[in-house]
Amino acid sequence: MVKALKSKMLVSDVMHEQEAQKALKARKEAIAKEIEKNWEHLEQQKMEEYDTKMRAKLEREYNKKMANAKEISD
Repeated sequence: MVKALKSKMLVSDVMHEQEAQKALKARKEAIAKEIEKNWEHLEQQKMEEYDTKMRAKLEREYNKKMANAKEISD
């Protein structure tokens, strides 16, 4: 009877440990997904900033070339 009780307690402890491990694994995965999402957002911001800077640079170059072309034609 005592052996049966100890056996059932051991199985119960194992089941609780498995549930705790599953919860921990799910929490780790959620955190990893959140980190990945934040990383992608940061990369997207960097790309947008780069595009904005590049667009401004190209506009300045275009305006400079147009001004030079106008001066030459005048």
